[in-house]
Amino acid sequence: MKKNSNNTNNNMKQNILICATKLIAKNGIKNTSLADIAKDVNISKGTLYYHYSSKDDIICDIADSHLHIVNKAVLNCVQNMKTENPHDDTVKFIMQKISTIESTGRVHMYLICEAITGNDTLRERIKVKYIDWRQTLKTEILNSLEDSVENSDALSFLLISIIDGLVVQSLLKTEKIPFENISSFLVKNWF
Repeated sequence: MKKNSNNTNNNMKQNILICATKLIAKNGIKNTSLADIAKDVNISKGTLYYHYSSKDDIICDIADSHLHIVNKAVLNCVQNMKTENPHDDTVKFIMQKISTIESTGRVHMYLICEAITGNDTLRERIKVKYIDWRQTLKTEILNSLEDSVENSDALSFLLISIIDGLVVQSLLKTEKIPFENISSFLVKNWF
């Protein structure tokens, strides 16, 4: 019986996170209230508080989940690039993935902005996740592409910076981003 109760609680928390993420992607963190989340999930605020004691707890869980998804996608790119031109294929594949992450990108930027503008708890969690993400990425680049430690370290920083920067530019929609040209430039000037 207890196992069923844990599954129900986990399902409810997952449902809360899905709805909260959708609302935040649409309205932003500041414009999404606990009442909005409870209404979207079709539960009372009391039930919401049973699963999450604050909006910050929800935001932190969304950040953990989001950064896990982004990390997994980038690592998958690197791990599957064992071709004759691994650098070229890796960069092009990552650029293609970035070009399709508008809703994920929006949540990513809202989380980063919230962390930068004063949510210390979120900032610390994101900081730890970014360090872990970069270290994991560095290790995978080193193993998959058989690159030097120095190049793998530099490339891991560069890829994370490129992802963040291109997500911002994509969300602003000021102009069409030439992902193919960026890929070619990076590969040409990689070494």
